[in-house]
Amino acid sequence: MPFSDLKGRVAIVTGAAGGIGTATCKKLLAEGCKVAAVDMSRDGLDRMGAELAGEWLPIVADVTREEASESLVKEAAEHFGGVDLFVNNAAIIGQRLPITDMPLAEFDRVYAVNIRGAFLALRAVLRQMQAQARGGAIVNVASVGGLSAQPFSCAYGTSKRALIGLSCTAAQENGAHGIRVNAICPGSVDTPMLAPALSRVENPDEVFKTLPLGRVADPSEIAAFIAYLLSDEASYQTGGVYPIDGGLLK
Repeated sequence: MPFSDLKGRVAIVTGAAGGIGTATCKKLLAEGCKVAAVDMSRDGLDRMGAELAGEWLPIVADVTREEASESLVKEAAEHFGGVDLFVNNAAIIGQRLPITDMPLAEFDRVYAVNIRGAFLALRAVLRQMQAQARGGAIVNVASVGGLSAQPFSCAYGTSKRALIGLSCTAAQENGAHGIRVNAICPGSVDTPMLAPALSRVENPDEVFKTLPLGRVADPSEIAAFIAYLLSDEASYQTGGVYPIDGGLLK
């Protein structure tokens, strides 16, 4: 489904070299957006560049650093003439351990990316959008792990639950500025991030067959819903929290 109103709008996508990030960049470029693709990995951005067609700007940045988050937004705004859309996607899973075995350093590492980084990038984008006074739309990429507690996921799961709360607060604060903020909660998606989890399962295909749709998601399916939430088709949707999980949470 095309979203004609996205044509010409400027989008920032963090975690752009990952599975959902790359699929989102592709989708937004196909819709005619100008895209600032942000990732810590220069090699990752170089690799994804071969898959992209359209007007895009690669930016290497560590969103956990305050100055880097502010700089990437400034660079995108100066290059493209503003920022209209933001996909807050950078994240890591971290180690799967029981709470009693979780090292503080590992807990802090996950929170540094999934919450500190998400907050810093979101804050910088909101400041830019408010200064522009032309509205905007934001999608924070959380997880079903933030909606339903899972064992051995105290860092990742709680960080994604915190991101949901941050997203809802941002929606409350920024409606008056014409800025919509929504969160999505993907389930299992066919990306490199899923591979370590699958390696611990004896028959992963059998596990996914228990889902109503019987399979994992393709990253393009997540990207399509992100594009919808960013478009004017979702003009009355803000503060939403949307599972995209093949019926896992039922």
